[in-house]
Amino acid sequence: MDDDPIKGHEARVRAVDPLVADQGTLVVRERDVPLEVPGGVGLTNVDRLDPGSLQAAWSPLVVHRLRARVSGPDPEAVLGALIDRWLALPRDDEPEQALSVVWPSRDTVPVRALARSGFAPIVAVSVHRLRPHDAPAAPVKIRTAGPDDVDVVADMYERLAAYDAQFGWVTPRAGTPDRIRESVAGEVLPLDWCWLAEVDGRPAGCLIVEPPARARWISGWVHDAPVAYLGVMYVEPELRGRGIGAALTEVAHAHAAAEGVSSLLLHHALPNPLSTPFWARRGYRPLLTQWIRHLTT
Repeated sequence: MDDDPIKGHEARVRAVDPLVADQGTLVVRERDVPLEVPGGVGLTNVDRLDPGSLQAAWSPLVVHRLRARVSGPDPEAVLGALIDRWLALPRDDEPEQALSVVWPSRDTVPVRALARSGFAPIVAVSVHRLRPHDAPAAPVKIRTAGPDDVDVVADMYERLAAYDAQFGWVTPRAGTPDRIRESVAGEVLPLDWCWLAEVDGRPAGCLIVEPPARARWISGWVHDAPVAYLGVMYVEPELRGRGIGAALTEVAHAHAAAEGVSSLLLHHALPNPLSTPFWARRGYRPLLTQWIRHLTT
């Protein structure tokens, strides 16, 4: 592969968003298929998920992924040419197939090529750079979740998955409740930072953050360190609009800052009319956008 498209791509992205990392390389992984057009290079592969896994609740079962680097005077045309090459590849006839491209959110010049090829922005990876601060007084009681809270946290986690399924990417499955409970009991409560909000003595919401040691899988996406990942934030529907989500987030921010975390990352669904304004008010802004196109259902 010619390095020039990669260098040009990195320079363009760095100019619009210095926080986006991993744009100056394109490392070949197992089962990657290379693509090349004038001014652009790409690697594509396929993820096939076990329907019984927890990961399968957050994605279609077969996801074709393209990692692309484009440069030159018309990066939109170059990206379009790479997508055309990608779409022309043979694919098996399988259910639940989708195409996915993760693109730097502020690098808007090429993205019309995605829209013209039938892709839609579905998920944002957003970032919030922390500064040391104290959590303000919360409008509700917030406490650290413990081993006795497995059922409460798991039930909220399930309801979050069901809610997010409305927006076209998350797909709860028959085994999802069991996988969530296993994760909450075996990983979340022992290893992550988890808080519960309570109103009138009953659970009202929860928030889960993976600390830096657990967030290495996403830390390479941002030019900052150390990084934590806010994976779950849920408030019961009848209690929304009362500042509970904001209070949970402020407690998490204060704790993460005290632990030396520099940035928090999270995913949120762009079609969700509540997510983008909520997280923007909390200081998050898009870093990367996942564009998707469903092939089969």
